[in-house]
Amino acid sequence: MPPQDLLVVTDLDGTFLDHHDYSFDAALPMLERLRADGVPVVFCSSKTRAEITTLQRRTGLDGQAFVAENGAIVVGPDGKEIAGRSDGAGPGPGPGPADAALDRLRANLDRIRADLDLHFATFSGVTDEVVAAWTGLDLESAEAARRREGSEVLLWHAEGDDRADDDRADAFRAALAAADLDLVRGGRFWHVLPAGRDKGTAVRMLVADHERRTGTVPRTIGLGDGPNDTALLDAVDLAVVVRGHGPAPGPLADDRPERVYRTTHPGPRGWSEGLGHHLEQHRRSH
Repeated sequence: MPPQDLLVVTDLDGTFLDHHDYSFDAALPMLERLRADGVPVVFCSSKTRAEITTLQRRTGLDGQAFVAENGAIVVGPDGKEIAGRSDGAGPGPGPGPADAALDRLRANLDRIRADLDLHFATFSGVTDEVVAAWTGLDLESAEAARRREGSEVLLWHAEGDDRADDDRADAFRAALAAADLDLVRGGRFWHVLPAGRDKGTAVRMLVADHERRTGTVPRTIGLGDGPNDTALLDAVDLAVVVRGHGPAPGPLADDRPERVYRTTHPGPRGWSEGLGHHLEQHRRSH
């Protein structure tokens, strides 16, 4: 049994969840091992609060800390909002000052899209049925995916000219930065969120919160498969790059093989493979 000083932080789509059908059966034996050893498992995803808490209930992880919307929302294991409604980055249930922040984000995004003649669609600008068609989710899950609190999701319509697309993306990033917003790429979509918020920042917030509550600093293992997981993988002690179906994370700031393990399997099989590797190394070192 490993010492009780580990904290696992994991991406969901394409990592804990299968890229094609969102299943996680292949991860259950490893998840049960972690639960039996008392190791917290933090879901850290572009998904919404509504989606993540539903998945926590399905996996027996109710009450665990989580990170939603790529870091715009961070909630501790006691349900305390570490980042989100309390600091204006995004609204919790019901109207409040953070609703205005989300409205400003969307208004800035609409203005920049018009100014630069960009071609993309957003989750807030389409229906549940359209998001279901884009993602393969059922209508109830698509509605939960659209229930954004601190970010917006984009589906980019490429023009077919790679150089023109790159130029537009650079101009888009610059305009977003001027509005204090960031652009990150996920496995399927692009995401716009407040500047300075990413999965890595969220991990550091959770580690600091853990230290405040327990007086100890946990050893962190992070897992991800896409570009928006780069900051997460840079922020943890041990990283797992899960074999993906699209662009990979990176480049990583510290890519030493003793710190970073790249899986041969994708999705939940790779998730279990990578954790098994690092847990064994951790056991040997203790």
